[in-house]
Amino acid sequence: MLSLKPRENKFFDLLEESSMLVAQGARIFRTLMDDYHQISVRSAEITEVEHKGDDVTAKIADQLNRTFITPIDREDIYLLSNRLDDILDGVHGTIERMHLYHTEEPTEDFVHLVDQLVKSTSTLVDVIKMLRHMPKETDKILAGCAIIKGCESEGDRLYRRGMARLFNECADPIELIKWKEIWERVEDSIDVCEHVGKITKGVTMKYA
Repeated sequence: MLSLKPRENKFFDLLEESSMLVAQGARIFRTLMDDYHQISVRSAEITEVEHKGDDVTAKIADQLNRTFITPIDREDIYLLSNRLDDILDGVHGTIERMHLYHTEEPTEDFVHLVDQLVKSTSTLVDVIKMLRHMPKETDKILAGCAIIKGCESEGDRLYRRGMARLFNECADPIELIKWKEIWERVEDSIDVCEHVGKITKGVTMKYA
C-alpha cells in the first residue's frame, strides 16, 4: 500500500546507514594495509558489511515503491542509494581479489590511494547526514562535496604515479596484471564517491 505521507526520517535514516556502511568498508580496507597477513579476516569482515549494505539498498527500493511523496526527488534517492552500494561493492570486490590472487604486500603509493578512499567515504557520511537539514546546512554540504572532489583529484594523481611505477618496476608480468586491476578498482571506487558528491550537491542546490 502506497503512503501519501512523506517518510522523511525513514529515507534519510536509510541513506545515512548506507553511507556509514560504505565508510566502514573503507576502514576495513585501510586496516588491511597495516597488517596484510590478516587478509582472510578482513575479507570475511567486508563480506559481512557488503551484505548489510545490500539489505539497506533493498529497503530503500522497497520504501520508494511504497511511498508516493518523498522528501527529495525519488530519482535522487534511487541514485544515491545505488551509487553508495556501488562503492561498497567495489571495496568488497577489491579485497576479495587481493585474497584470491594472493597478491604481494601493497606499496606505499597504494596505501595512500586507500587513504583517499577512506577520507572520501568519511566525508560522504558527513554530507549525507546533513541532507535532512537542508537548506540550513547548504554551505557545509557544498564544502564537503569539495573535499570529496579533492580526494578524487588526488586519487587520480596517485593512480597515474602508481601505474607508472608498476609498469617500470614490476618484473613479474602476472603480478603486474593483478595489481593493475586492483589499482583500477580502487580508483574507480573513488570516482564513484565523487559521483555521489555531485548528486548530493545537485540535490542541495535544488533546495537552497
